[in-house]
Amino acid sequence: MSSELSAFFNPRGVAVIGASDDPKKLGYEVFKNLREYKGGEVYPVNPRREYVQGVKAFKSVLEVPDPVDMAVIVVPKKFVKQALVECGERRVKAVVIITAGFSETGPEGARDEEELVGIARKYGMRIVGPNCVGVMNTRANLNATFIMPAKKGSVAFISQSGALGGAIIYKTIKERVGFSKFVSVGNMADVDFADLMEYLANDPETTAIALYVEGLKNGKRFMEAARRVAKVKPVVALKGGRSEAGSKAVASHTGSLAGNFRVYEAAFKQAGILVADTIDEMISMARAFTQPLPKGNRVAILTNAGGAGVLLTDQLEARGLRLAKLSEETKKHLRSFLPPIASVRNPVDTTAGARGNDYYECVKTLLSDNNVDLLIVACVVPTFAGITPTEHAEGALKAIKELREAGIEKPVIAMFMAGYVSEESGKLLEENGIPTYERPEDAAAAASALSVFARIRSVQ
Repeated sequence: MSSELSAFFNPRGVAVIGASDDPKKLGYEVFKNLREYKGGEVYPVNPRREYVQGVKAFKSVLEVPDPVDMAVIVVPKKFVKQALVECGERRVKAVVIITAGFSETGPEGARDEEELVGIARKYGMRIVGPNCVGVMNTRANLNATFIMPAKKGSVAFISQSGALGGAIIYKTIKERVGFSKFVSVGNMADVDFADLMEYLANDPETTAIALYVEGLKNGKRFMEAARRVAKVKPVVALKGGRSEAGSKAVASHTGSLAGNFRVYEAAFKQAGILVADTIDEMISMARAFTQPLPKGNRVAILTNAGGAGVLLTDQLEARGLRLAKLSEETKKHLRSFLPPIASVRNPVDTTAGARGNDYYECVKTLLSDNNVDLLIVACVVPTFAGITPTEHAEGALKAIKELREAGIEKPVIAMFMAGYVSEESGKLLEENGIPTYERPEDAAAAASALSVFARIRSVQ
């Protein structure tokens, strides 16, 4: 059951088997990262050291004091089996096996991996891995990996590639994007996508689930879980191994069968999974779900640069969304305060001289129009005439908050395109739950994800 997985994310105590003083070893990074965890004690296990990183070490997990719910095994392959047996005897609930050299290497490694699963079954343990990077729970400062911690956020990310997962985390740190949970599933000897999706469906800290999938060992179980989870929470998947050469690479990477991409794509969509084509698209789509779902696919665009509106329109239309036809009342009110050269047709182009109060009035007016299901607030931040970098964002936020307090809750996506000049605006919007993008294709992907998932939910 998915509740069994809670020990991976909120353990009362953690043992690092293979904790090290050598900065060149993974056991050093894992233990160093876990020392930031405040939810329980973290114990180093190393039979050759009395202390590891200044902390008293234990020769075996059997000597570690209660409670210890999770163990991270990061020792050479020949020692993994014995370490796992001792975890079973110690009644550890959750084990992360970072060590590689199992089913991804061929038949012999696969047999060794099956032996590990048998040990876990005997003692009632769950395993993440082997051949993985580990797990994170950012809200608890739990980083049971050898990579940097992700920023705190509301998207859970499950990756079949540990290194790629780490690269995406580093990328998103730079982009102010956060995660609630991160799991590198590795070879999925035991815990798999289905287990994790079902657990995360009930996680109040997670608004959406992002998957990087190379291959599945139990497609039927995955599909059954996805159908159940999609009724509760959006799932966005990026499939690796689309080409024939890519499929062969998958087999040598995690020991999984990639299969035909079109078959996967059709199955994912049938289960209610949103399919992404790129890493950026996967992240953009998953981030959107801090917003309420739209009632339709009619989008209003507010911009202070006509080109931004044109590019957004192209991207939205390509994804099956359409521009909302603004009411005459809306256009009349917009004309009352915008300059004569502004366009009050959709996209609404305020021109570059618009100030924060103009954005406040426009956002309030557009969200109040019954013909609008979703609003994209686009801004190429001007740096002239005393305009401050954040005033457009501040004006938009003020309007959004006032309307939501009045019971008008429509999704809003922001696109601030001025690079470093937009950074403070983006930070302000993100801190207030408004997903903010720099490129039209990302903002359109987010809008599309909200619209498609709303449609999925409406027919379930």
